[in-house]
Amino acid sequence: MAVMLTTTLDPGGRSGLTGYRPIRPVLLIALQHDAVDDAVTEMLFDHVVLGRYHWTVVANSLPLLLREALEVAAPEDWADAGRHLLDAGDGGDADEAPGSRRSDGGTVFDVALIRAFLRTVGEEVADRRDPDLRPALAAAAELGFDAGAVAAITERALKDLLGSATEEDWNIITGQLIAEAREVCGPAHGEEVAS
Repeated sequence: MAVMLTTTLDPGGRSGLTGYRPIRPVLLIALQHDAVDDAVTEMLFDHVVLGRYHWTVVANSLPLLLREALEVAAPEDWADAGRHLLDAGDGGDADEAPGSRRSDGGTVFDVALIRAFLRTVGEEVADRRDPDLRPALAAAAELGFDAGAVAAITERALKDLLGSATEEDWNIITGQLIAEAREVCGPAHGEEVAS
């Protein structure tokens, strides 16, 4: 008997089905963050409206968009995210961070946006995926580890999250995003609509 997997998640991030994995709502929240939202929206528009990409191209590109946002982060950004997690959301204002950085792919990210992205994803990882993250950061701080250690713990947790997503996870997330885009834009160019 085949297990049916859902392509939609309830607002609490739970589907109640056997195939549900808690990583998916974290990835969806990361993909909806301002740091990558424009690139995700453009890719979905090109797929759904213009019919340029096969859905598998979209599914294979989504992790790259998140990885690009993670890779442009500097040690001080990771340390900021770690302090934010330690201080239960009171780690200062990410909007105060000046400047911008260019990724290897050529995308320019504002430092404040990078930090906000890391904070958001860090909170989701700590709340939904890795309940040991905050205690590990607290233990490092209590033992007197410097900001570099806090940064390394935070970076490893967030990058491990991305690395733990399976092809099935990305396919399901892509299906959900494409379905949502089609509700807004209609079917892809050249795609027949069932009557």
